[in-house]
Amino acid sequence: FLQDVRPTARAGDVKEVKVGFARNYLIPQGYAVLATEHELRRAAKLRHQAEDRRLVEAKEWQDVADALKDQKVRIEVRTGPTGRLYGSVTNTMLAAELAVMTGREIDRKGIQIPAPIRATGEYKIPARLVEGVSATLIVEVVADGASIELNKQMEEAAAQMTEEDTNVLDPSFEDVLAA
Repeated sequence: FLQDVRPTARAGDVKEVKVGFARNYLIPQGYAVLATEHELRRAAKLRHQAEDRRLVEAKEWQDVADALKDQKVRIEVRTGPTGRLYGSVTNTMLAAELAVMTGREIDRKGIQIPAPIRATGEYKIPARLVEGVSATLIVEVVADGASIELNKQMEEAAAQMTEEDTNVLDPSFEDVLAA
């Protein structure tokens, strides 16, 4: 393998794979080559370079994880009048927001939401940024501006409704007989 192909192998690994997978995907994409004697010597050098690259990458991601430890990830979502969400917060939404905050691409599969987030509030979510580097994210779920405005309008309309308005909308039995 010339490059990391997760979860199959890492750069420099020598593995036996199915012929179709190698011929149709790995070799044309440049991820792997046939294991000849020359390529096996090259693989040892690739393994060493890849290990050094992974250590540097892990250190960089650890710095990102330390920075995220002190920050809240703010997610704005559409909510109803009770603060419940229309749907739930997903790991894709969190990964997109983290990418904006950090300027790095975050794998959504590394964000493990233990239970669906369906209400506003603060949540602690474990995340594995890369192999060997994980962080606990503090996620703040808040209502977006449109939801706040709509909920405010609904409350004002309910408060303006007087007793007379409710009688017009819901006539009593006596009013029906008198008419």
